[in-house]
Amino acid sequence: MPPLLLKILNVLAYFLFIGIKFPTFKIIYKTYISPAPYVYGIWGLIHLLFLGFVIYQFFAKNEKIITENIGWNFINIAIVNSTGDILYQSDYLLFSWIATLVIFAIISFVYYRLKTHYPVRKCIWNENLFIHAPFSIYHGWIAVLVVIRGFAAFSEKEPGESPSVLMKILVVLALLLLEMTAVGYIEKFKGDVAGAAVIVWTLCGIAVEQDDPVIRWVAVFFAIFTTFHIIKGLYQIRKSDEEQPLSLG
Repeated sequence: MPPLLLKILNVLAYFLFIGIKFPTFKIIYKTYISPAPYVYGIWGLIHLLFLGFVIYQFFAKNEKIITENIGWNFINIAIVNSTGDILYQSDYLLFSWIATLVIFAIISFVYYRLKTHYPVRKCIWNENLFIHAPFSIYHGWIAVLVVIRGFAAFSEKEPGESPSVLMKILVVLALLLLEMTAVGYIEKFKGDVAGAAVIVWTLCGIAVEQDDPVIRWVAVFFAIFTTFHIIKGLYQIRKSDEEQPLSLG
């Protein structure tokens, strides 16, 4: 496919399936792992950065990063993301969760290729801002949504009801999974601050929203632990190569 046609289709996919939407602060289905409503405001940042991506792609000096590493996947993500949102809002929670898993698989493929073929430190600042950052933040957020929508599909929080012991264990394991994901961003992908920050943002939101002391304080602990891990990772990166610009994604 001609590169120009792919870029035009990316623009159409953005405005037709992602668009410029005001972030929602409403929790549709409350679970024992739902974060505070303000956490969902990250959609606004994601939409803004993806807008930057569809504009920047026409001026990118390295065209292969668009045509070969991202290719059709942005279009696929936009379509499946829109489908998943519609299913979620229409109360088809299981299908919405499955759609989110599909998105996670696609974005993970793109994320891995970007990090291995075009490392952040070998990219110029605008490639980091308009290519690495949006896909890193989106990958972190979709990882969060896999957990949130999974709980929404298989369990629901009843007003005034305390979680069972089994539910507490499942939530703690889910929080541990998110924390390990954040650490993986730092350790495996050489200091992906953006992806890890999304996890910390969510953990803080869960701590604010949830009343159960076990869930709340475990979320607080993991948020603090991950924050210190991010700081440590940033210090090591800066110390090992002070001449390289610090990555945002």
